[in-house]
Amino acid sequence: MRVLIVTEEDEFYLPLSIDYVLKNCPHEIVGVVCVLNPRMPSKLQTARKFYKAFGLFPILSHASRLIKAKICDALPWLNFSSRYYSVKRVCQSHKMDYMICPNVNAESFLKYCRDLDIDLIASVSPSQIFKDELIKLPKHGCINIHTAKLPKYRGLYPTYWAMAHGEKMLGISIHYIEKGIDTGGILLQDEIPIPAGTTMDKMLTASKLRGAELLLEAVDQIAKGTSKPIYPEGEGSYFSQPTPESYKMFKKQGYKLW
Repeated sequence: MRVLIVTEEDEFYLPLSIDYVLKNCPHEIVGVVCVLNPRMPSKLQTARKFYKAFGLFPILSHASRLIKAKICDALPWLNFSSRYYSVKRVCQSHKMDYMICPNVNAESFLKYCRDLDIDLIASVSPSQIFKDELIKLPKHGCINIHTAKLPKYRGLYPTYWAMAHGEKMLGISIHYIEKGIDTGGILLQDEIPIPAGTTMDKMLTASKLRGAELLLEAVDQIAKGTSKPIYPEGEGSYFSQPTPESYKMFKKQGYKLW
């Protein structure tokens, strides 16, 4: 089965997922596409948004982590770990085709997918919403990793919101992509424990790796024709951007961001 991965650039967590998939997928990965979102706010706007939610110290701490990651990615000889700090570096290591896409719903990208004759799109946290034509283009559709046990915690930052609400287990779902946000049939689900006093950074790392494992299981089921998507009953819940009030809830649970 010919699989196209659609994701986005990231310094910390998505390289872990993509590296695992490229190392372990028994099916043909035809390429990795990193999307751009022209409507995303600038870095300064993003910093202001998170400053309002989390305050100054967590933002400065994250900024120092980000600078270190950028340096290690640009100057690999300074990276003394086995970790990658960009999806591009992962693809270079695996000699995998890599491209940047401004708009996954543009005709140029749809043509690119048709020319590749892909059977399945595996979505790994891209920042764009797939429209109907793209969803229906691959023979077996599109599937997505969501780090929550759907239908709970649909939307943005599910790991953060689960921790803020005091969940003891963090869900991970592999689901088909449909028109609604995180509403498609669920192929696989699992949970991992949220230890007392842990950090969001550790939970994101663990969930991205477990999500990659589940993704490969789902791809294999689809290839064998044994997948049985389900639609859980209930409306679930939807969350958006973190707020100062939610961060108070998060800290009250005894957690830290990094």
